[in-house]
Amino acid sequence: MTEDTQQPGGQSADDADIVTNARSNAVEGGDVAKAELLQAYRRQKEEPEPGAGESQAERERQSRIRKTSKGEAIVVDFVASFVAGGSTAFEPVKGRVLMSQQRLILATGQSKTAIPITSVFDIAVGQVPPEVEEFFDYTVMVGYITGRTRRTTVIGGDRETIEKFSLYLFRAALNGSQATVKHPARVGGRVMNTERHRSGLHLDYEAVTFPDDDGPLTENGEPFHIDLASVIFFEVLERTTDEQKQLVLSVQHVEQGQTVTSEISLDSRRKMNILGRYLRLVYHWIKSDVRNIEVTEQGLEVLVGLYSAGEMAAEVDFSELLGVEQEVLDAELETLNDEGLIGDETLPTSLTPQGRFVVNEEIEDVNV
Repeated sequence: MTEDTQQPGGQSADDADIVTNARSNAVEGGDVAKAELLQAYRRQKEEPEPGAGESQAERERQSRIRKTSKGEAIVVDFVASFVAGGSTAFEPVKGRVLMSQQRLILATGQSKTAIPITSVFDIAVGQVPPEVEEFFDYTVMVGYITGRTRRTTVIGGDRETIEKFSLYLFRAALNGSQATVKHPARVGGRVMNTERHRSGLHLDYEAVTFPDDDGPLTENGEPFHIDLASVIFFEVLERTTDEQKQLVLSVQHVEQGQTVTSEISLDSRRKMNILGRYLRLVYHWIKSDVRNIEVTEQGLEVLVGLYSAGEMAAEVDFSELLGVEQEVLDAELETLNDEGLIGDETLPTSLTPQGRFVVNEEIEDVNV
């Protein structure tokens, strides 16, 4: 493999603007260390909004350094160790990791690697390659194409920072993509004669949303979305449509108490691979968070009650609904909140992604 780097003197003015501003102004940890991208998945806690407590002068300074001369916003900026550009030298170097919606840039004092987001074909989080496992505890490996050559770069750091950065990267790679959606393709085991619709695609923190470009995908006309905590199973299939073979992502998920299957295809196989990676990653995060949680039968009844009530939860007397004393209900709510399955220990409250995952598994068991 060859090294895909340029000397600072060979940078475009725009690249130099990003790198120079970041080196002189950004602090270690950067914006990624402050982001709340995993709040829905991992900690369920409040953190200060970026900029909270900063002086007006500091906010203005930060605003200046987060845009290039062409108005390209810097959405990621932190210090990390990395092996860049498929270098044959597997010893990591320390530098800055910067990203806009268009490019990922890895910069040291001597060189930089600029990776167009459109060239990224794989994002593998937490899989430390054997060549660098002695250097990193947690990594994201980014596969990209230069010309006709496939290359990789490995970025390592603490788990929280790498996970947050990875979500930024997934969103930059996928948001705004065009998709073809068949929903529902199945309801339970029944095949549905549903037309395929063209749609947009947007990654939220708890869902993949498909804004409808070609008519409503749902009965109420709302944009169709897949709650990532409701996913039961997914696989990539090859379908033949209009005499052409096409990759289709088949996703089984729970919707209004029943198992439905939706089929999604993207025009780009590269993006199909990245979307599959994203679903696997978030599914793993949510599932791993509930793996060691033991929910009592009564606790499960409370979760199912909250799930079923939805927005009407504030108007439901849950102690009467469940046939228990208010003190018993309060104790269950406190326990469920401590386990990260609901957002608050007092009513009205809602289920976290982990709580919805537990309920959806129970629904699937009943359906089976």
